[in-house]
Amino acid sequence: MSKLGRPINCVGVDTCQRLLIEARRSFAADGFDATTNKKLAQSVGITTAAIYHYFPSKIEMYVAVFTDVQDLVCKTIENAISKDADFSENISKTVDALAALTVREPAVVAFVMSVSSEAHRHPEVKKAVLPLSGRIGRILLDVCEKAVSRGEVSEQISAQSLEDMLTVVLSGLGRFNMVYKDARRTKELVNSMKLLLTGAAFRVSTSV
Repeated sequence: MSKLGRPINCVGVDTCQRLLIEARRSFAADGFDATTNKKLAQSVGITTAAIYHYFPSKIEMYVAVFTDVQDLVCKTIENAISKDADFSENISKTVDALAALTVREPAVVAFVMSVSSEAHRHPEVKKAVLPLSGRIGRILLDVCEKAVSRGEVSEQISAQSLEDMLTVVLSGLGRFNMVYKDARRTKELVNSMKLLLTGAAFRVSTSV
């Protein structure tokens, strides 16, 4: 088997990218087992045999999709944050950017949500994606570590626990969008999440 990851020398980059997009949708909607070369070939408009020029095996295709999705999510977060902004501003912009991504590319979120279960069912998937995992968390952890070092968060909260909380909240946003598909509720949820994450969600009682 060749080195896993995005194909390096694909003939026809456009076709390769279309295959990645269709595979992402199929893996997210139908799962690893139900995704077939025949189905993908029909969606992209190529022969089943031609797929092997791009991805010699299904596991290599899955890992290529996994890598592509991580690139997209990481780029979305990196474009949203600024080293000169404080934690509240960076998190607010990150929530907005990821919320927009879930609307624009719902299969990205669905794929991310499915990886854990697919890895549990298929040891070969787990073995292949594990070395490539963690990039998104490392970006968020860097933001959290900077916030902690600048004294922007409570001393009771570590950078790691802050990153864990962000991961839970952001993944919850993605799952909410997948289930409800309600633009109004999602917009209200995003606004509430931003208030919660920036410490402005609750009124402070002034009573003695």
